[in-house]
Amino acid sequence: MDRPTGNPVDQAAGRFLLGVFGFVFGGAGVALLVFLLTASGWDAPPPFFRVGGSLMAIAFIAFGGTMVFASFRGRAMQVNSSSADRAAGAAASVGYTCPSCGATLGKDADVSPLGDVKCTFCGRWFNVHKHG
Repeated sequence: MDRPTGNPVDQAAGRFLLGVFGFVFGGAGVALLVFLLTASGWDAPPPFFRVGGSLMAIAFIAFGGTMVFASFRGRAMQVNSSSADRAAGAAASVGYTCPSCGATLGKDADVSPLGDVKCTFCGRWFNVHKHG
């Protein structure tokens, strides 16, 4: 799905708010980082606070920048599917059966990242990588 579905006005408003909040978070991070790196004299914070504050500022900049980028991109940022999602999809598409009772593994079966799954019919656990 490349484009979100729904009301275009709601989508535009959501993207605008995402961009505004990203700009605010990123701007606060940049302002804090500039202050911590340029402060000198009697009002300069101690080195411990400079390092800790700089790390927090970098996190704010990364979070805000990601929000701004996502608002311009027009869709949410997504992380690649986990190995559990891939295992569940593979298990459902191949048609694994329970070695104890022979029941077919359902399409919405929860498969662990290592391939362990519980049969919905008899309740026994088996591994989709070892049986099939």
